[in-house]
Amino acid sequence: MSMTKGSFAAAPPAYSTIPPAAQMQFSVCCISLNMSDRIRLLGCPAQIVAPIREAIKSAWGQIQSESSYCGAHEFKLLGNPWYGQSQDAVYARRLLTALLRTMAQCGWNLLQASDVSKKPHDKDTMFFESAVAPDPDAQLFAVSFNMSDRIRVIDAPAFMPFVKTAVQAQWKYGIQEERDYYGSKELKLRGNPWFANGDEAVLARMLCAQICANIRAQGFKLYASVDISVGTDKGHDLETWVFRRVGPSWQ
Repeated sequence: MSMTKGSFAAAPPAYSTIPPAAQMQFSVCCISLNMSDRIRLLGCPAQIVAPIREAIKSAWGQIQSESSYCGAHEFKLLGNPWYGQSQDAVYARRLLTALLRTMAQCGWNLLQASDVSKKPHDKDTMFFESAVAPDPDAQLFAVSFNMSDRIRVIDAPAFMPFVKTAVQAQWKYGIQEERDYYGSKELKLRGNPWFANGDEAVLARMLCAQICANIRAQGFKLYASVDISVGTDKGHDLETWVFRRVGPSWQ
């Protein structure tokens, strides 16, 4: 219906006047990865701090210090996980998986990982929402894409055959080498799927889709895709995938 002079549209629905901080308290929280060695808990309930501390110690090692950073609880790790190379690259992804697993065990499921900063060498912030119930049996593992031609399966060697099958189905150049890499299982592909052009760019994406499909058939689903690395060259870092077993607490 057209509006005439002097008429007014219907008033918008009224929204709650509860302050935003009170609205989101303990329903959505986030974990940010900062600098080369920091983890910050923002809006997380106090009881999360101790389990996260143990997860860091178990997956990465020593914590150099803890402090309050503008109201966030900050862990400063020994070493530089977000600039990790060689062994540290594997352990940093093991740390990411441990953080996600611990949050799920405490009743927090990942809502989204997002880049909310334009700073050089920025990393993702992970947003969590409270789940219906904690998942004490949460099972997760990581798949990372490295250099221009590597795929690593971290803490789930039984899934390597399903990744290899995906490569054989979708990457016509095949596998150059398979090896153990600091506790992970690594495939070095022929060619450069992560720096591809033309038909190779299409094949690389179909390969990723096939990896998801093969692992999904085993009862695990892609749960997170997170940029945790500052990268050796600006814009050349790749995200890490974390898969989680589908169950009553997460579908």
